[in-house]
Amino acid sequence: MEALIVENLTAGYPKLPLAIDDVSFTLAEGERAALIGPNGAGKSTLLKTLVGLIPHQGGCISLHGYDCSLSHTLLGYVPQQESIDWNFPVTVQDVVMMGRTRKIGWLRWAGRSDQAIVQQALERVGMASFRHRQIGQLSGGQKRRVFIARALAQETDVLLLDEPFNGVDVTAQEEIMSTLDKLRDEGITVLLATHDLNLAATQFDKLLILNKRLIACGKPDETFTPENLHAAYGGRMSVIHHNNHDDFVLVAD
Repeated sequence: MEALIVENLTAGYPKLPLAIDDVSFTLAEGERAALIGPNGAGKSTLLKTLVGLIPHQGGCISLHGYDCSLSHTLLGYVPQQESIDWNFPVTVQDVVMMGRTRKIGWLRWAGRSDQAIVQQALERVGMASFRHRQIGQLSGGQKRRVFIARALAQETDVLLLDEPFNGVDVTAQEEIMSTLDKLRDEGITVLLATHDLNLAATQFDKLLILNKRLIACGKPDETFTPENLHAAYGGRMSVIHHNNHDDFVLVAD
């Protein structure tokens, strides 16, 4: 079954050139897809457009066959961590409860069912024991997992993550990937933007290569080619055949 369908999507900011143009792809239920492309390619814009933070000028987005405007709460969004104020005095539980806002409504108290959903979301990402900890006291990987829990608290089954591996060490990256492995087992669909090309080529079911337009979309072993990478990154990158498995190592020219 198809979870997310994007057709001819065009979006950008007022008075600026289009950030993404005529982007089309589909993601199946439980599929994990990596979104790659150079800086300024429109990766963050695409994710923000899908979740409704940026209006789109053309095309359509549907979730499980319904127009996105009618099923928006099914999309969970984990933003880039650089945009978050970690000194804000909230606990881990408070942050995850923010994912319930649309369900609860403004100026209303969370009920027992909301508390239970937040607790379950924290358990799913292995952060239940940290629920009373101030968010700024966590490690980089723990913070990412808390924001994944916040998205899950929406009762979402499609998860969008914007550069979750930026600024984290190898251990934290492994923790995040382990969490995503568990979510895939639960049938959660994931679209994740990353600059880590090796990770994108080896740990995901589908690869989307973007540079304002979608250059390629498909299985990594079919899509991660010198031609597609050159089309995305231009002369700034070189492709080197690395071993007998036709892996590629990208280095700056």
